[in-house]
Amino acid sequence: MTTREGRLRSHDYPFLMQRWRRLARRGGLQMSKFAESGGQEIYCLESPRREGGGLYLSAGIHGDEPASVVALLEWAESEIPFLQNFPVLIFPCLNPWGLIHNCRLDCGGRDLNRQFHTARLPQIAAHKRLLAGRQFEVAATLHEDYDARGVYLYEIARARPFLGEQLLGAASQCLPRESRASIEGRRCRDGLIRRRITPETMKQHPEAFVLHFHHSLRTITLETPSEFSIHERVEAHLAALRAIQSFLVFQNKSGHPASR
Repeated sequence: MTTREGRLRSHDYPFLMQRWRRLARRGGLQMSKFAESGGQEIYCLESPRREGGGLYLSAGIHGDEPASVVALLEWAESEIPFLQNFPVLIFPCLNPWGLIHNCRLDCGGRDLNRQFHTARLPQIAAHKRLLAGRQFEVAATLHEDYDARGVYLYEIARARPFLGEQLLGAASQCLPRESRASIEGRRCRDGLIRRRITPETMKQHPEAFVLHFHHSLRTITLETPSEFSIHERVEAHLAALRAIQSFLVFQNKSGHPASR
């Protein structure tokens, strides 16, 4: 099967998890079920190296955003040495029922990316338990947007250097940058939305909020435009992921870890 053919099975959750299991065996990663929803098991993967600050990656919290899920898998399959030697926590698909049904919401009609202010939902509670006590140099959540005209991202950070410009520079080699000056009331400059947030910024917290408040120095939410081809969207996500990886490798090789 070619890469392009594999991308056309982007909503085939069992097929995608088979590939993750093969990857975990090849790389010595720990793959474990941490929750279940809509009759589907939900997994996370951890690299064998656990010490130090690391990288958090997630995709598929909205089931109608399949390029994020495929790109995360393709990146991991091509970067096993990095996964073996850098602390990484991966959530391959946070809403498998939604992915299978091409639906933004979960099986209970909930937007999971507005549930992180509470632990009433078992899946979110389990997710938060996995994050307890962990710190990441970078956390990236991968998304798509049906209203987008190009690639854009949100960046919230507690440390410098910023990452947004570097990631957009990489992703915009595959897709145009978002042209809108405002997205959901937030100023967007050449595809970049950088803001400060407090717990009161939104009543219902997205995944990025809990990461920023408790776990990550730099939190990125990457959005690709759903109306473009899945191949272009996957390539844009891949480019951004490689840029994050390059940033972390450079910071650590230079003796100036990104967390300092």
